[in-house]
Amino acid sequence: MPPRLTMEARKGEILDAVQRLFADRGFHATTTKHLAEAAGVSEALLFKYFPTKETLYSEMLARVCKHCAEEREQSLKLPPSTTTLAILVHHVVRNLVQDIPGDAARSQRKRQNNRLMLQSLLADGAFARQFLGLLDTSVVDALARCVMAAAKSGDCDAKPASLKEARVRAWSTLHVAVCAMLYRLPQVGVVEYRSARADVVSWMSRFCLRGLGLSEAAIARCYRPESFAVVSQ
Repeated sequence: MPPRLTMEARKGEILDAVQRLFADRGFHATTTKHLAEAAGVSEALLFKYFPTKETLYSEMLARVCKHCAEEREQSLKLPPSTTTLAILVHHVVRNLVQDIPGDAARSQRKRQNNRLMLQSLLADGAFARQFLGLLDTSVVDALARCVMAAAKSGDCDAKPASLKEARVRAWSTLHVAVCAMLYRLPQVGVVEYRSARADVVSWMSRFCLRGLGLSEAAIARCYRPESFAVVSQ
């Protein structure tokens, strides 16, 4: 007989199970009956762990944000530089426009997270604000510091006037990648690039690096995705 799950383990299982429903239907269109069925428990047991649907939704979103933050930590440990900028941009673009090779489970989880973002934008925006707030103090800050470092080292032919401008450029990179991600949300993507997905990631990353201010020479020298593919997993 398998050991009984702890309360935290059971809550984790329920949160994982209901994420897909919230991602597909949104908060208001998802009933507690649907949630209980997805988790394989009764509604009474569901309410034992989560007193309200709002509590369940809030804890599910917090769990998603925590997992996403953990996945970004490795890349954000790199020191600000032109090469780090190339790595981070590649990571951001690939994470949003390409599935994870050989890992269907993580790819599916990413798609669910992206759909949660869309559902939030169509509703009150609470999750979107929470998630983008995390990006603002992590990825955006890291990108902006790297742009300033690249400018200082002479790798920018369009230097930002200030860190504030570098941050806006960093956000613009995210806007490009997020827009491309939205086109992939349907079961069949709505844009056909007529190119291999890896090529799309490469070309889009180079476009973003130019927008951030890097010179063509700096991009040619530092953007070598084959050499930092492992770092940007």
